[in-house]
Amino acid sequence: MSDKDNNIFDLEGDALDEALMAAIEETDEEERLARELKAQENQERAEQARITAIEQEERKAKIDNLRKSLPNEGRRYFLMVEEAQCDEAKKEAYVTGLVYGNCKKNDDVFLFRNDGRALATKILAIEEFNGQVFEPVEEVSQKKARLTIVIDYEKTGFTKENAVPKYSVVTTVRPPVKGADGKTAIENPSLSGLMFRYPEFNKDKEYLNHLTDNIVNGRFLIPAMNAGEGSDASGKKKLQLIMFTKKEDPNKRILPLFTDLQALYLWRKIFEGDQKPTVVVMNFLEAAKFIEKDGFDIAINPSGPVSVGLPSKAAQSIAEIARKHIAGRNVNKEVINDGSKVIVGEPKPSDETADIKDAISAFCSGNPDIKKAGLLYLIRNGQTSYLIILDAPKSSQQEVFSGVLNAVRPHLKSIKKVDMSLLSEAPFANDYYSRKPWDYKRV
Repeated sequence: MSDKDNNIFDLEGDALDEALMAAIEETDEEERLARELKAQENQERAEQARITAIEQEERKAKIDNLRKSLPNEGRRYFLMVEEAQCDEAKKEAYVTGLVYGNCKKNDDVFLFRNDGRALATKILAIEEFNGQVFEPVEEVSQKKARLTIVIDYEKTGFTKENAVPKYSVVTTVRPPVKGADGKTAIENPSLSGLMFRYPEFNKDKEYLNHLTDNIVNGRFLIPAMNAGEGSDASGKKKLQLIMFTKKEDPNKRILPLFTDLQALYLWRKIFEGDQKPTVVVMNFLEAAKFIEKDGFDIAINPSGPVSVGLPSKAAQSIAEIARKHIAGRNVNKEVINDGSKVIVGEPKPSDETADIKDAISAFCSGNPDIKKAGLLYLIRNGQTSYLIILDAPKSSQQEVFSGVLNAVRPHLKSIKKVDMSLLSEAPFANDYYSRKPWDYKRV
């Protein structure tokens, strides 16, 4: 039988009807199967959507629980103090500035004074400025506000005149501390708080002095890429720092420095592509070596929230001043044993020395590199100075010397000069502190 013989249109009568009915039934069956398959696919999609929604809810619940377990629900905010009034009787201070982030009543926060001292405190009350007056609120965000914070004047030794200096910073960000993994988080709370106001205050000399001090004493995150095969003399992989160029001058390279992980993540371009960057940690003076060698400019937090740019000449100048300043304060064993008449001893107890010891302890508690610290006096050739001994690694010398000096400077009255030495370079101190307790000792 030929194909033509099978053509239904060649059939007649009942045979034609049967063929047509068979074709219709076959078509109906195909449509039924298609509907069932589509329904099954829709059901599978609906089930997958249900599972995805459950997983999202579970993730959201985990995140919410994690936030609730964190101090202040993990919120980060900053206020640079423009004005402050203090009430010693109530153990309170009232600080005014712009709040960047979401601040709530009863938050646990830190006051970073402009002398480097950090003080744990609490938000007792919030007043939001409505354009004419301050009104009590439970929380405030991105607005001018007056915060009431706790100050224990007796315990800290502060007075209403010096408790909250202008350009201090109130923030939820803790001082950098070593975590369970043994690593110290990179945070620059005071610098971050000051940077938010950079566009408005960059002509203010006092503000710029505080900003510069924080930059010089900062530790920063710098993205880098593997430079290829090979390693350096210590066996570490060679890394190449990631730069970017100016739009107006493609030949000028800029080294980005990031104050914290949040600021780093805003620079999303470095996370694009297959090769993810490595992040290295440097203090400002370490980064300055690259600037001086190759003439890079610097951009601190180039993607914000607020960026501060330093041309290479300005960065080099700041670094040079910092190095000379620190070098001038360094007392090493060669100087102490230089044949001149030197007397070292315990300073006479006074309000001044008590304030200095408190300032040293406060700074050291926020710097995990410092294990011990002590305050002595030193007389050389009839000249008296304070001598601060610090048990810290040589690699951190510049950072800790500068930070301690900034912390104690406001308390220098009867004696204006301060010398500093690492414990490793002052062997006499081991003998002295075997008989006396250290003024500060990390627990």
